[in-house]
Amino acid sequence: MVNQNSPLPATLILGFAGSGKTSLIQHLSNQTGTAVEHIQSGSSELASGCICCTGLKDLKQLIKDLLVGRESGKTECQQLFIEAGHETDPIPVIRTIRQSFSPESIFLKEAITVINAANYPPTDAERYLVTNQIFFADKIVVNHCDRATDEQINKCHKHIRGVKWQPIFNSIQGIVNTNDFCVSSTVEASAGVSTVISFSS
Repeated sequence: MVNQNSPLPATLILGFAGSGKTSLIQHLSNQTGTAVEHIQSGSSELASGCICCTGLKDLKQLIKDLLVGRESGKTECQQLFIEAGHETDPIPVIRTIRQSFSPESIFLKEAITVINAANYPPTDAERYLVTNQIFFADKIVVNHCDRATDEQINKCHKHIRGVKWQPIFNSIQGIVNTNDFCVSSTVEASAGVSTVISFSS
């Protein structure tokens, strides 16, 4: 039974197409025995477009409907994953969650950026966007390490460290060692929050 008094923790998953965002969400969801909701940019629910611009209104409505259903007991969701589209600017999404909803109902626990190490470095046109996604992330998952060279992986890590210092986790097909994920400070500061991923999410 959902604790209606507990705020809903949301995790924003950023990354380019093919980076492995969906695979990571599936892996994290499989670690839990509680209900998970997954909002995916580009899905039929967000047909109007990217969640950082034209689809932002739809995202707000989906979250509102989810919270109403959770409060009434019709929805047993204890964790929300928001999968961003290829070129999503994280700022409008983060702002929407923090300014449109009370922290007693939902809070952004963390943002995770997934990077395809086998398709690295990014083009000049992509570099600004991936740098922005790295800057606003709490954790970085460097995925497809089985298909990348050591040089690509090292360049990827070097780029990340040149933007911001935060935890980096190498992965294959979106599978990370969940025991290595640290509990975010947001969760620690939110007493009574029921999370679905045992390590952090």
